[in-house]
Amino acid sequence: MRWTTALLLSGLITAAAVGCRSDKVPLTPAQQGAIGAGAAGAATGAIWANNAGILNSWEGAGVGLAAGAATGALIGDALDEVQTKNEMDKLRAGQAAALGDSAGKDKTIADLQAELDRIKSQVKEPNVQIEVKDGQMRFTVLSEVLFDSGKADLKKNGAATLDSIIAVIAKEYPDREIAIEGHTDTDPIKASKWNNNRDLSYARSLAVLSYAQEKGIAPEQLKAVACGEFFPVAPNDSPANKSLNRRAVIVVMPPKSSIILDKK
Repeated sequence: MRWTTALLLSGLITAAAVGCRSDKVPLTPAQQGAIGAGAAGAATGAIWANNAGILNSWEGAGVGLAAGAATGALIGDALDEVQTKNEMDKLRAGQAAALGDSAGKDKTIADLQAELDRIKSQVKEPNVQIEVKDGQMRFTVLSEVLFDSGKADLKKNGAATLDSIIAVIAKEYPDREIAIEGHTDTDPIKASKWNNNRDLSYARSLAVLSYAQEKGIAPEQLKAVACGEFFPVAPNDSPANKSLNRRAVIVVMPPKSSIILDKK
């Protein structure tokens, strides 16, 4: 009977504590500790009172409830503090990682800009456009500077323009892979030996490649890419825009150490 009374008291106290709470508002660790320890304390107090004969079961339950709830609340507060600290530590760690990533990106951008400025200061030719894109250093020369219309033989002035680019590449990028892209406009081939614009673009990229190799760039660094009319930088709707699309681009690829392969 004593155990039945104690368990009944414990259940009533727990139900009273949680019965009016919304299920959308979770109990804090302190509240959970107070309820759980209070219920256990009430049961223990009731049994103790009956055994000792000093208080009745209800009085013992009240004493046990008060003592248990107080102890449980203290324990819950400690757990709540630990949980809050853990959450704050996670937040700080996330913020630190985000700041670190941002600083790393800013540093990379600053480094690339400094490299671009350094390269531009060395290439004095006005016919060369230099830019950084996707980690590549790109030197663009319009085809009219390098070749006669419909031809793939380097003009004398065109070779002189390439000399300044090749000298910088040999000095700054002796171990980098170099891709030479040939580009054309969309006008179809009519009065030359080439079957189509892609064939013409390939012949021109090979001409630049051969000249770079003659000037000392290692052949294993070089490759020719035929782009034809398929990668325009402007609409092919005017003579001026078509001139922009007819171009050779010498691309210094990023160092292989900076390329991350997805290994599965």
